[in-house]
Amino acid sequence: MPEAPPPTASTTYWPSHALDIGFAAVWTKTIRNRAGVYWWTNETPEGNATVAFRTDGSLVRADSWGPGTDWALTRLPAVLGANDPSSDDFHTDHPVVRRLSEKFGSLRLGATGRWYEALATTIIGQRVVTADAGASREQLSRHYGTPSTVGQAHTFPSPTALLKLADHDFHRVGIERSRARVLRVAAKYADRVERLEGIPGPDATEWLQRLPGIGPWTTGITTAIAGGDPDAVPVGDLHIPRMVTFALTGHDNGTDETMLEALEPFAGHRQRVVRLVKLGGGGQENHRPAPFRYDITRI
Repeated sequence: MPEAPPPTASTTYWPSHALDIGFAAVWTKTIRNRAGVYWWTNETPEGNATVAFRTDGSLVRADSWGPGTDWALTRLPAVLGANDPSSDDFHTDHPVVRRLSEKFGSLRLGATGRWYEALATTIIGQRVVTADAGASREQLSRHYGTPSTVGQAHTFPSPTALLKLADHDFHRVGIERSRARVLRVAAKYADRVERLEGIPGPDATEWLQRLPGIGPWTTGITTAIAGGDPDAVPVGDLHIPRMVTFALTGHDNGTDETMLEALEPFAGHRQRVVRLVKLGGGGQENHRPAPFRYDITRI
């Protein structure tokens, strides 16, 4: 493998808050952890950027490559939770939630500020298992994204690139026509989607759900990724309602309704509690059969 070129820029970030990168970035599909180094590859407003960052004691060291370097390094603190002081107001007497909270260095939520990427990468996960969604995102980026300056990563395809794809191009990477249709909606309205930056979570959710094919599961994850919405709940997930209901009430066979009822005491911080259960293992193990999987790329 060829040696990486010198970074376009490097920086050292001294967070004024406790840091837990895994918790802050759990839903963000454009960030990957490779042997303790986190790689964030995205298409910024100033061009593509690949950021490699890692903790070094109480600080974060980051190198970045590409024309979007300045934007990405400026945004990095927000990605790591700097814009989520509301976590300091999160207190609970619930024994399970309190125990799970102690597992993490920080309960701050990251916010990438890249709304189109957050929306489109979440759409790919609609109604399919995590492994298949991940494979489709990887192949879509490799075939139609922009190669990064360093490593093997590619940015997620731009709206312009996505709108040029035919149904058979999506089929090639395991995305059937229904999800391809919704991806085109995200790409068509990408400029308006990006203007959701700074909009309160409930208002961003309401606007996104006006788009065809965008429901509460997709908006719950999108607003959490891009805007760091601490109250977003991905309603309609196959596993999360059961996990959260069991963790908070001890009752099995949870539904969206029982999950929302159990989360009511945590209003304003429901996304934080969902992450705690998802990452901390507070929910009951899943024994439901996996959804039927089929590889449409072989058809």
